Amino acid sequence: MDYLILQTEEYRLTVAHFGVSRRSTELVGAASFELNDEHSLADAVRNIVEKMTGSPRIILCVPPALFAQRSITLPLTDLRKVREVLPTQLQGDIAQPVDDLALGVVPSGDGRFLALWARKGDISSAIAQFRDLGLDPQIITSLLFALPEQPGLPADCAVFDGSSLSILTGGRLTYFRTFSADASASMIAATLSALELSGVELPPRLCVIGSAAHLFSAADSLPLPVETVEVPAELGHLFKNDEHFHQLAGLYAVARASYAGTLPDFRQGELAWTAGDAKLRRKLLLTGILTVTVIVLLFINKGLQYRAATADVASLNKSIAAIYREIFPTRAKAVDEISEIKGEIRKLAGVEGSIGYLDLLKKLADAKGNSINGLYEAELEGRNLRIKGDSRSSQAVNEFKAALAPLLATAQLGEVKSRPDGTVTFSLAGTLKEGTK
Repeated sequence: MDYLILQTEEYRLTVAHFGVSRRSTELVGAASFELNDEHSLADAVRNIVEKMTGSPRIILCVPPALFAQRSITLPLTDLRKVREVLPTQLQGDIAQPVDDLALGVVPSGDGRFLALWARKGDISSAIAQFRDLGLDPQIITSLLFALPEQPGLPADCAVFDGSSLSILTGGRLTYFRTFSADASASMIAATLSALELSGVELPPRLCVIGSAAHLFSAADSLPLPVETVEVPAELGHLFKNDEHFHQLAGLYAVARASYAGTLPDFRQGELAWTAGDAKLRRKLLLTGILTVTVIVLLFINKGLQYRAATADVASLNKSIAAIYREIFPTRAKAVDEISEIKGEIRKLAGVEGSIGYLDLLKKLADAKGNSINGLYEAELEGRNLRIKGDSRSSQAVNEFKAALAPLLATAQLGEVKSRPDGTVTFSLAGTLKEGTK
């Protein structure tokens, strides 16, 4: 799955194209655009559209200041069901009408969930701004909601990225606070101290990432030790250096979270992305039209084949009728000329066979002479001849066999039996020579 991640800031637009699979993640390309009077957001987006390849899923990460939060406890584990009951859960607990909000939720562990919301008007404005520029985002979210997928972060830590402070507990987001201006060490310390006073157990360290990398020194008075997140060894091939890593690690986390299905999406309800559905409908309509066209052409082709075959049969019948009239000019028009012609051919074949058999019997009669009293059985199958007869003597039978040499290729006498009057009966089998009828 390909993802085009866009991160919007007040004076910067960062974009990265990732190819994500179950086993690996590939960085296809990335860029960062400074936004000022000379280079507007429209110029940056136009540049992105010109260089975009393929059809990646477009994810727009808006500033975290647009979102609010509340920790809730529900006896549910299915996030889909949690989203269904979330409007009812929040109704009356927050000042704004739930119908005016785009809602999201992330699990925070032990039956607790972090409910998230933003005004639909803010989300709609962000969608319209980029859609009018040629990029229609399919998912609206924020970088900090993908922190559990951020590479190099321990499971329990506080995270500061320059614009927000977040708490990860057991690898899950449990709290965040955004800052409208550049945050100082005292603001971070005050926030952590307030959390501790409210009963929240602080994590063992504060990790700085993104634009906050190297922002604080060890001399700053912070209640937690500060660590700068470094490039994990297994991702060294993906990020060229630490600066590259801190610039794109958040976008990498968004791509991984979206692929895993854990990224909250605030483009929902009447704000839901429908361009894909419209595109799919157009594809299905085109497919349907092509299918109908193919079927129509198939029927036309079969119709033409049937018409040609019918014409050929009619022409053949006409030719047969003409041949029949030539063969039998004196006969009346037959009901079925083909059957009558076939019958006549069979008759001619039978006559020809009979004539050949009679010729053979004549040759046998010439060969027997006066010494053979008679042949009372002669059978011809193909070229195999079998004869039975009686003779005056055995010597006469042998002479008859010798007389058949010009006629038979092979000849073999069967049983020769003597009679009381001195005559004998005999049988003879042989194979006619080629060309003998």
